[in-house]
Amino acid sequence: MLRSPPSRRMVWTICIAAIVYYILYHMFESAELADFGLQPVQRANCSIFPDWDGSSSSYLVYGETVTNPLPVVGDAASIGNQNRCLLPSSRFEKYQSSQDRDWNQVRWGDVQKRCRATGNTKRIIDEFSARDNTWFQMPENIETSLVEKKGQTAVVLRTWDNYNYTDVRRAWLRALIAETSLHSGGEYEVFLLINVKDDRIRLDQDSEVYEEVLRECVPEEFRDIALLYNQNVLKTWYPKVKEHGAQDQMYQALQIFAHKFPQFAHVWQLEMDLRTTGHVHTTLETASAFALAQPRRNLWERNGRFFIPELYNGSYETFAAAVDDEIGDRGIWGPATTTDFEPRGPFPPPRSVRNWGINEGADLIGMMPMIDPRGTDWVYEHHVFGFADGEATPRRAAFVSMTRASRRLLLLVSEAQRQRGQWVVSEATLETFALLHGLKAVTVPHPIAFANDMTAEAAETELNRGPRHSKAGGRGPSFSYTSGGWVPGPWSQSSYWFAADDAPNRWHSYLSGDCLPPMLLHPVKDE
Repeated sequence: MLRSPPSRRMVWTICIAAIVYYILYHMFESAELADFGLQPVQRANCSIFPDWDGSSSSYLVYGETVTNPLPVVGDAASIGNQNRCLLPSSRFEKYQSSQDRDWNQVRWGDVQKRCRATGNTKRIIDEFSARDNTWFQMPENIETSLVEKKGQTAVVLRTWDNYNYTDVRRAWLRALIAETSLHSGGEYEVFLLINVKDDRIRLDQDSEVYEEVLRECVPEEFRDIALLYNQNVLKTWYPKVKEHGAQDQMYQALQIFAHKFPQFAHVWQLEMDLRTTGHVHTTLETASAFALAQPRRNLWERNGRFFIPELYNGSYETFAAAVDDEIGDRGIWGPATTTDFEPRGPFPPPRSVRNWGINEGADLIGMMPMIDPRGTDWVYEHHVFGFADGEATPRRAAFVSMTRASRRLLLLVSEAQRQRGQWVVSEATLETFALLHGLKAVTVPHPIAFANDMTAEAAETELNRGPRHSKAGGRGPSFSYTSGGWVPGPWSQSSYWFAADDAPNRWHSYLSGDCLPPMLLHPVKDE
């Protein structure tokens, strides 16, 4: 028996169903990739070697996180998917030094540039591409425009000229570049910013000497992403600042970078001994998204304390509401007030606008609480120069100077140091100028574990015992170094600090197969 042809309604129903299925399929496929910060398609020109697709994100393998107990401080969801772990074998094995691949033939600067140019050659305009001793030359007219611009994101890794590039460290660097620059299609670009310790070397006057130092201290594959400088360079740019060493002025070289590479709207400053258990691009993008979503109301007061999830049913929103209940409308709103200082940030709306700051990109993203250093007995508490109010100047400081800074903020700091001689030490530089200019700054509450398995209550008592506006501060906070030396506390056995002994233990545990949630581990120096 012949069947009658399908009705027009049935045909349309089938077509619509097919379209919906197609959209949902690709939406969830892309969402899964986007959840980990990856592009749905790996561009051919983003391959490291012409005949090799091993750097593609499609080779990454994920598992289900197994962590008991969870880190007592912070939340893995602020830097990634807390339920998924990235298996280290899929990240690092293909980047190991071996006879199969001649890594000395790789030029990471060229690889990143090629990846960035794919599909849109008009977009890749190298406003400043020099990788020689002209990169830090001071121009006749130094830019002071602070108009926000969209652009790429730079990842700048800070190191010294005597850094030992072991095979394991080289594999990590290769993976980091692939995970940030290549997996983002060139939206990120990685650099090495290298501090040459010998100030007798005139890097600024002799290009041949510059090239000789570069050859001596940087492996061949990384040379075209390396930028050298020493204190002579910093003194030339910032003669009104009396200190130019890395300990006191970690950001001066980065400020010069911001001047000379205007294509980068934001700059992540990371250290060579940082390790991430999560995909690096996912980690940075998720942190940026967290910052983007934060309202300005009582933001500085949230920034000033550790988030301990167990005390708030695992919810950062509940934590934020508790801070709002505690602070009310007494929190910082716009720039902090000080004498003879012109804020350059946005003018704040009335306090009744509770959603101010939501979907506003952060000028500063930090990974530790931004505390008020006044009254802490921190060894650098009294180091404030060029400000009319002296030591009474409102300030903030965060220990471990790994941050994402906007170009706008870096140029503001540069202008203050160069023209007015206003400066504080590294840990307080970006935080203080963001506070005084009324720029958005956000502490990302990434997970921090302690080897002594502190309870949530003990962590709250130990870590958040300062005044309301700076709970992680107060007199002698245990994660600081005071005028009397180290303060007794749990930080030496933590997973993230400037001298955390447990960081390498957790990193090697991860490499050995422990399926850890996304974490930042610092410092890891034993590779």
